[in-house]
Amino acid sequence: MSPRTSQPGYDVIVVGNGALGSSLAVELAGRQGSVALIGPAHRPYAASAAAGAMLGCFGEVTTALLDNAHGMTKFDLDLKAKDIWPEWLQNISDGTSDGTELLTASGTTVLLNTVGSGPIDSGNYAAIRAMLDKYDEPYESVDPADISWLDPDPNSRPLEALHIPGEHAVDSGRLLRRLERTAEDRGVHVVDDQAVSLVNSDGQVRGVVLASGATLSARKVVLAGGVGSQDLIDSVPGLGACIPRLVAGYGVSVVMTTQDGTQPESVIRTPNRAFACGLHVVPRGLGRVYVGATNIINPRPLADPVLRDLEFLTGCAHRQIRRNLWSSSIVQVNVGNRPVSLDGFPLLGETPLDGLWMMTGTYRDGLFLSPLLAREFARRLAGEEPELDLDAFTPERAPLEGVSREAVIDTTVEHMLATGYEHHWNIPTDWQEYLAADLKPIYTRWADEIDAGFTPPPELLASSRLHPHMVEWLRAYYDNCRAKFGAPASAEVRTVRDQVDRAQEVLTSAQVWAPRQDVLALAAHVTNSTPESLDLDASLTGSSAEEFWSLVRRRADRVPLEYLTGRATLFDLEFHVNEGVFIPRVHSEAMIENALARCSVNRLRAVDLCTGSGAIALAIARLRSDSTVTGVDISAAAVQCARRNADRLQEKIPNPAEFIEGDASDPNLLTDLDGGVDLITANPPYVPHSLQIPPEWAVYQPTEAIYSGWDGLDLTRSIVATAARLLKKGGVLAIEHYDTVVDDVVDILRSAGFTSVTSHTDHDGFARYVVAQYLEA
Repeated sequence: MSPRTSQPGYDVIVVGNGALGSSLAVELAGRQGSVALIGPAHRPYAASAAAGAMLGCFGEVTTALLDNAHGMTKFDLDLKAKDIWPEWLQNISDGTSDGTELLTASGTTVLLNTVGSGPIDSGNYAAIRAMLDKYDEPYESVDPADISWLDPDPNSRPLEALHIPGEHAVDSGRLLRRLERTAEDRGVHVVDDQAVSLVNSDGQVRGVVLASGATLSARKVVLAGGVGSQDLIDSVPGLGACIPRLVAGYGVSVVMTTQDGTQPESVIRTPNRAFACGLHVVPRGLGRVYVGATNIINPRPLADPVLRDLEFLTGCAHRQIRRNLWSSSIVQVNVGNRPVSLDGFPLLGETPLDGLWMMTGTYRDGLFLSPLLAREFARRLAGEEPELDLDAFTPERAPLEGVSREAVIDTTVEHMLATGYEHHWNIPTDWQEYLAADLKPIYTRWADEIDAGFTPPPELLASSRLHPHMVEWLRAYYDNCRAKFGAPASAEVRTVRDQVDRAQEVLTSAQVWAPRQDVLALAAHVTNSTPESLDLDASLTGSSAEEFWSLVRRRADRVPLEYLTGRATLFDLEFHVNEGVFIPRVHSEAMIENALARCSVNRLRAVDLCTGSGAIALAIARLRSDSTVTGVDISAAAVQCARRNADRLQEKIPNPAEFIEGDASDPNLLTDLDGGVDLITANPPYVPHSLQIPPEWAVYQPTEAIYSGWDGLDLTRSIVATAARLLKKGGVLAIEHYDTVVDDVVDILRSAGFTSVTSHTDHDGFARYVVAQYLEA
């Protein structure tokens, strides 16, 4: 555009009069010859004006922060910022006070209540506590009942609480007025106008053009205007190609006059949840409280509150914090737009346009970081040595990711469901699992559609499904970065330890009962090692990593571990197992040992009925080398599997069992052995047809090896009859059973002529097998 007027030049122009820009102007005053601070006095769209202005970093901690190296880099800045606020408040008061009158809260109390989802709320609460411990930040656990101002709805009662005495809050409106007054007192030229474009030539910034048509000149310009900075980047063709674009984290907050004229002493908040900052109530004096804040990602900033968000916020406040807020007055509704970059991390440093700097994209903690970043940028603009390492956040960069695509997708699904919990959705109890199962492939496909390699952060992955513009921006940014910086390095964690830890979370969510044990077994399987010898610090990449995650996903679907590895172990013997064959279980070892202890004969003759993989029959042959063992199963597939195991174990078992196909209930089975067998073992199908059992058995293992009639004892009765025919007098029968029918099994044995009947428990303490002798000699 052609400016109508031109004004004298400045040494530095700061665009944006929120907390970041105003703080920088204050710091620059006296260090630079002349400084201009540009921004409309009423601060439309600004995040700072609508902020709760909590001065803390620990209350904002999330599990996602701890899992991400770039997140931890940002947290290091927060740690440094928290220590300089007392001095900063005094500094910006210029001797009129110590600045503490700007504080509105004494400490922060974090609640873990019953509203959000456990993995997010409980996880984030535990992460907050862990970081407090790690950095020796003072805090105390408190009984929620002792928090006098807290009075939530009983359906939202808090379970735990902790108080952080060092995390206060300021009144953001008063803070901004104090910063502006201090800047003016120190000689900063405060311009009530909007910067609409940059002036540049020969790769050097020359100033800005204002909405009024005037041009302000400077050879150093700092964009600290939040989401509005994007329009200025766009005014220079090509400048933003590899700078992650800024979009709006639109949010609503309210100020209320409480019905009873009271307010809490501290900030009261929940952990961050459901793509948003946690619900927080901040005292503001005179019986008023600030309640914040929602967070919805939008391509462009919004100026007016949306009814959905206002209703949700106020509903959460009176349900979760204090019931009489329902009868309190809303005296002010604030709308703010947090600056969110396309990769979710700040834009801090000089751009490719010489003299143009960016200090924005800080998302939720720009106000909190403002004194720290203001001092750092003032040093850098003055040519002094930097004190902070901001290299990771330089504006032009390849996307900062730090976690795998799968982790992003899992987080997106978790937070989408958490939104429903906080809205008090009323759906059937088991629908959450159905929804999660459906959402994961949806977001997986959506991430693939956006880009094959780069993955946006969870908030943007979810929001971009609703906003075509955002998809266009993401694709353009990724394409530009790929051309400039090359293909993305895999964000997939590389060490066995990291991948095992992540896989354990997946299996825990899938309700697998031994998730750690199983992922270690799968990792050992793909690395040709054992769980005991697994090198957790070794790398796991390429085809091995792909195979590992393929197996983890199948285990999460509840496919039995033994089918995935193709093997099961009994007495240190490794047996091949495949789908269609019942999986041997470790508690059969105790039954075999007990049964053999009851058989004192030489040259043992044994029969294993329902032999499956042949594990019990082959274990007997191994433990009693003088034995002759026959394994019987009605399944041809099982018999083939048992024979393969006999062949594989021939070196360890020179005199292996033989295996035949046959029905254990057939009165003509093995008639040539009638009255000549010393030992019969059996692990028959024994589950009642009506019993609900885990999918590892109900879905994946052969039905005929699991179920046996209405009480589960049909085949047990037949086996006892067959055993009575085959056994010598004094011969031993050992048979496994379902724990609750032990008395029935004992009665069946005694009725068939068995004596010395003893019941035994398995390694979990459940009645599991019975050993008896037939017509004891």
